[in-house]
Amino acid sequence: MVRDLKKILETLEVHEATQERIKTIQLAENASMKDTLKALSVLTDSVQGIAVGSAGSIDCLNDKINIIKDFIIKQAEETTDLRLRIINIEDKLNDQN
Repeated sequence: MVRDLKKILETLEVHEATQERIKTIQLAENASMKDTLKALSVLTDSVQGIAVGSAGSIDCLNDKINIIKDFIIKQAEETTDLRLRIINIEDKLNDQN
């Protein structure tokens, strides 16, 4: 879970950096073509970083969801077993009476 939170924080940091770079690009509208291309390269790298970070976060969340699903299934099976045992005990008690 700590790893998941770290991954999410990394993604947010990359996103904030990207937002800052976008502002820089907007200010550079009157800059030379070379500067604009450099800014676009930086933006492309940032977007790729966000995509990688997001994919990692999604994978971690999917893992957690699968753990929760497995837990729910196990609890349902145990509950069913207990209900069957209660029914058997009730049947035995009814037969004794």
